[in-house]
Amino acid sequence: MAGNRGVVWGLAALGVAGAGALVWVGRQKLDDVRQTRTAQARAWDIRGPACPTMAKDAFLVGRHKSPRKFEYQGVSFYRHAGYADCASIYMDGGRSDRFYPVCQFTSPIQLMVRTRKGDWYFEPGPGRQATVSTANDIPRCVLAAKISVATVKGTGLSRRSSPPGAPRP
Repeated sequence: MAGNRGVVWGLAALGVAGAGALVWVGRQKLDDVRQTRTAQARAWDIRGPACPTMAKDAFLVGRHKSPRKFEYQGVSFYRHAGYADCASIYMDGGRSDRFYPVCQFTSPIQLMVRTRKGDWYFEPGPGRQATVSTANDIPRCVLAAKISVATVKGTGLSRRSSPPGAPRP
């Protein structure tokens, strides 16, 4: 009987050590995910002067081509020209479980952004980069971006996207 107690205590100690290791590995993984989300939020926190806004009836006036449209994470983006690159960014600097779309544009000329809260119209102008973030379904457009035609050309895509939490440039 005494020999069985030693085996039981040994198995119990092994179980506790195993559980502790699982908790440690889980904590490391959670820390890695948080660091990735925070780094991604910093990389996509693009600042610049606000894009000029425009009236709905002025959008694409005199344009012969229909705007290019794509949807990303439930938000519709319309642009006249250029390339776009989007990512899902976690709110609160990457610390939240909720995320929102952010899209960078190389030279959209004009933008319309449609969210559940309505339509917004921006006019960055020819040759100007823009970034639109849509936290809480309210678009914010700035005249700046980290992408260029060189970074997206040759990919064959006019819009690249990644799942939430995936590392981005």
